[in-house]
Amino acid sequence: MLYLITDMACRLSLMVFVTFPCLLCMCQYSLQLRNKTREEVHAEVGGRVRLPCKHQIKGNVTFMYLQRKAPSRFVNGYHHNRGVNPHEVFANRTAVDRSLAWVELWNVRVNDEGVYESVLMDEDGTKTLTLYLRVTANYSAPVMTVSHSNETVSGRGYVVTCSSSGGYPNASVKWAFQPNVAGTQWVEVNESSVQNQVTMLYAVSRSILVNCSQPLKIRCTVGGAVSQQEEVCSTSRPVVYDGVVIIASVAAAILFIIVIVILVKKKKASPSTDTSDVEAGIEQTGPNTHLMELK
Repeated sequence: MLYLITDMACRLSLMVFVTFPCLLCMCQYSLQLRNKTREEVHAEVGGRVRLPCKHQIKGNVTFMYLQRKAPSRFVNGYHHNRGVNPHEVFANRTAVDRSLAWVELWNVRVNDEGVYESVLMDEDGTKTLTLYLRVTANYSAPVMTVSHSNETVSGRGYVVTCSSSGGYPNASVKWAFQPNVAGTQWVEVNESSVQNQVTMLYAVSRSILVNCSQPLKIRCTVGGAVSQQEEVCSTSRPVVYDGVVIIASVAAAILFIIVIVILVKKKKASPSTDTSDVEAGIEQTGPNTHLMELK
C-alpha cells in the first residue's frame, strides 16, 4: 500500500514538474500577444487616418513613437522630456495625441501604404503595436465607347471599350451582359494598365469584339465603379462610321460646292464683259465716223 502511495506521489510530482514550465510559457506568450499585436488600418488617397499606438493606456505616457518600416522612417511621436523630429515625408502632415495614443496622418498618398510599428510606454510598461496601412483610391466612373466592326464571322459586330482612371490598387475591367452570353460571342481585343509615376494611381482600359448574334446590353465595372449601360447588336442602333471616312466625305462635298460656285460666277461675268467690249468699240469708231462726214 505504501508502495502504491509513493508511486502515485512521484508520478504527480513529475507531471507538475513537466506541466508547470509549459503553463509558464503559455502565459508569457499570451502576455506577448497582448502587448504586441497587429491590425490593419484603411485610408483613402487624399484623406485622413488615425494610426493607433494603443487602444487603452494606463496612467501617464512616458514616450510614444510611430515609425514606418521598409523604408525605415520616423513618423511622429512624443517623449516626456525631449522633443522629436519627424521625417520630412511626414513633418507637415502628422499630429500626435498622447492622451488617446494615436498619430493622425492627412493628405494620404499611395506611397504611405505599408507596415508601421508603434512603441508606447506607460505605467503598465512598454507595448508594441504593429499595423498595416492599406491605401485605396476610387476609380472614376467607367466610360464605354462602341464602334462598328466588320471583323466578325457574321460580318456584323462592335468593338466595345471600357476605360477608367484615378484608382488604386490596380484593377481589371469586368463585363456584365444582359442576357448572359457565352464566351464564344465575344473576344478580348486589348487590355492595358498604366500607373502614373507621380501619383501612383492607375488608368485601365479593356476592349472586346462582340459578334452580333442577338441584341445585348453591356455594363463594365472597375474596382466597384459601374458604367452606364450600352446596347449593342440592335437593328435600331445607328452605324458608327470611321472618322477618316467622314472627314474625307465632308471635304469632297465642300470642294464640289466651291467648284460649282466658281463656274456660276464665271458664267455671270461673261455677258458683262462682251457688252463692255462692244461699247469700247463704238467709242473708238465714233471719231472716225465724224471725219468721214466732214469730208
